[in-house]
Amino acid sequence: MVSLPSLLSCIPLALLLWGTPGWFLARGLGQGRTAALALAPALGWATQTPAALALAHLFGLSPAVVIGSAALVSLCALALPRASSGARIPLLALAFAGLLALVPMLGVLPKVMPDGVIALASPIYDHAKIILIDEIAQNGIIPPANPVFGAGGAAGTVAYYYLWHFGAAELAILSGAHGWAADAAATWFTGFAALSLVGALAFRLRPGMSAPLLALLAASAGSLRPVAAALFGGARVDFALEPASGLAGLIYQTSWSPHHVASATACVTAVLLMARLRTGSGAGQGAVLAGLIGLATAAAFGSSLWVGGVTFALAGTAAALVLAFSRPAQGRLRFLAALAGAALMTLVLVAPLLVAQIHAAAARGGGAPLQFALLPVLGPGWTEATRAVLDPLAYWLVLLPVEFPAILFAGVAGLALVLAGRTGGKPARRIATPLAALAVVALAVSATLQSTAGENNDLGWRAVLPAILVLAAFAGAALSVALSWAMQSMRTRQGRVGLAAGLALVALGLPDTFALTHRNIVGEPSTDGRVFADDPALWRAVRREIGPEVRIASNPARLEKLTPWPINLSWALLSRRRSCFGGPEMALAFAPLPASERADAAMLFDRVFVGTGTAEDVTTLRQTFGCGAIVVTAQDGAWRADPFASSPLYRLVEEEDGRWRIYVASEPVR
Repeated sequence: MVSLPSLLSCIPLALLLWGTPGWFLARGLGQGRTAALALAPALGWATQTPAALALAHLFGLSPAVVIGSAALVSLCALALPRASSGARIPLLALAFAGLLALVPMLGVLPKVMPDGVIALASPIYDHAKIILIDEIAQNGIIPPANPVFGAGGAAGTVAYYYLWHFGAAELAILSGAHGWAADAAATWFTGFAALSLVGALAFRLRPGMSAPLLALLAASAGSLRPVAAALFGGARVDFALEPASGLAGLIYQTSWSPHHVASATACVTAVLLMARLRTGSGAGQGAVLAGLIGLATAAAFGSSLWVGGVTFALAGTAAALVLAFSRPAQGRLRFLAALAGAALMTLVLVAPLLVAQIHAAAARGGGAPLQFALLPVLGPGWTEATRAVLDPLAYWLVLLPVEFPAILFAGVAGLALVLAGRTGGKPARRIATPLAALAVVALAVSATLQSTAGENNDLGWRAVLPAILVLAAFAGAALSVALSWAMQSMRTRQGRVGLAAGLALVALGLPDTFALTHRNIVGEPSTDGRVFADDPALWRAVRREIGPEVRIASNPARLEKLTPWPINLSWALLSRRRSCFGGPEMALAFAPLPASERADAAMLFDRVFVGTGTAEDVTTLRQTFGCGAIVVTAQDGAWRADPFASSPLYRLVEEEDGRWRIYVASEPVR
C-alpha cells in the first residue's frame, strides 16, 4: 500500500524540486521575496518537468537528470533582474493552500478499517495510471514502455499525456517511494501549486493581506447542487438539469484528475510570462522569457491534450493577441517574434508525444478526436426542442452559476474593478486583460467543443480549469475591495452588501466541498476490500519471480467492486509490472487498438479467467499478446478450471495454497 514515511519524504522533495527553481524565477519576474513563494510551485513545476523530460530523452531518467534540470532552470533566473522585497503576501495564505490541498490527496490514499479491510475513495479510479509512474521510475527509459499493452509483448509506446506522471516518477526516483505514494504526494503538490497560484494572482490584483485568503476561500467552494437538492429535492434538480459531471470546482477536479489541473496552472503561468515579456526587456531577458514560455506551454500540453493542447491553443492565442495589440505599439513585433520562438521550442519539446498521439489515433480509427457540440445543460424536464434553443444560454446563465457560485459573480466583479482602476493599478490591468481573454475563451471551448476519444467529454469538463483559476483570483480581489469598503465610512453600505453577497455565495458552495472531503477521508467500503488488503503479498511474489520487462496476464475484472466503476485496480496500484492487456478501461487510454479489437481482447481475457478458456485461447495469450507470465488467483473462475496447468506453453513457478498460482512462459515467443 502507501508507506507513510515514503509519502512524507515525497512532499518536501516536491517543494524543493519545484519550489526552488520557481522561487528564483519568480524573483526575476518582479516578485518580492515572500510573494515569490506563492508563484514558485506552479512556475517551478511548469519549467522543471519539461526540461527534465527533454534531458531524459537524451540520457534516461536518473537522480542526476532530475537535479540537473532543476539547477539549469534555476540558472535562467540569472538573466532576469531581481525585484526589491515589495509587499509581503501573508504566509497564512500558503498554509491555507497547503491544508486545502490535503483534501485531494486524501482521495488517493487507502483507508484501513478497524477490521483490516481496505476502503478506497472514488477518485482512485482515475489514479489507476499509477502503474505508469512505476513503469517510468523503475526503468528510467524515456519515452516509457506502455505498461497496459504491447503487441506481441513488445515494450510499446505511450501516447497518453504523461508529463504529470513523469513528475511523480521524479519524486519516486529521488525518494525511493513506490508509485502510489509518489502519486499522492504529486496530487497534494498540484493542489498546493494551483491554490498558491490563485493566491499569488489575487495578491497581484490587489496587494494586501485579505485578497489571497479570500481568493482561496472562494476557490475552495463547490457546487450549488447539494443545497438545491436539500431545498427542492434531488429528483427535481435532476429533472431540471443534466446530472453532475466532471465539470466541477478546483478541489474536486484535483482529486480526480490532477494532471489536468497541473496543465491549467501551466497555461496561466505561460500567460503571466507573456505579460512580462510584453512589458519590454533586453534581448537576453527576452530570450530567457521566451524559453520559459516554451517550457510552460510544453508542460501544459504534456499533462493534458484537452487543457494544454486544444484549449490553450485557442485561449492562449487569444491572450497573446490581447497582449500584442495592447499599448504601446512599441515592441509589438519583437514580442510576436519571441512568441514564435517559444512556439517553435514547444513544438520541439512535445514532438515525441505528439507523433505518438498521431500514430495511436490512426491505429484506433474512429474519426476526429473532437467535434463541435453544445454542452448539454437542461435536464429531461425540458423538451428536446427547448433544450436545443436554450442550452447555449443556459451554459452561461445556469450551469456556470450552479457549479461555480463563489467565483463566477465575484470574479466578474473583480475583473470590472481592476479594469476600472479601482484596485491594483496599472500592473494589475496589464495582466487582467490577457487573463480575462484566457478565461472567456476557455469557457467557450467547454461550451461548444466535445472530445470523442474516450467515454467522457474530457474536453468539456477540463477546459474550464484555466478559467477557474483566473476567476478565483479576481473573486478574491473583489471580496477584498468589498471588505475595504465595508470598513470605510463613505462606502460602508456598498461594501457590506457586496461582502455579504460574496460570502453568502461561498457559503452555498461549501456543503459540496464538505461532502467531498468526507468521501475522500472515509472512502467507500466494498466487498472486495478484504481481499485487496492482502494483495501486496501477491504482487511481492509476482515481482520475485518476474522481471519488470515481462508482461503478465491477470484477471482485469478481479476485484472490480473496489470502486463504483470496474477497473483493474489491484494490478494498477500494486503490481509494478507490465500487463499484456490491462483491461478495457485502461486500454481505452493506452492501447492503440480499434474499438472492435479492444472488445475482442476483453472477451478473450474474460473467457480465460472465468474458466471457460480453451487451449487456443492460451496460445493467443502467449503468441499474440506476448504474455510472459500468468497470475491466477482464488477469486478467478480459472482457479477451479485452470487452462494453464495443462498447457505446455507455461510452467508453474509458485503456488500459495488457496490464494494464487504464478506461471511463467516455458520458452520465448518465436
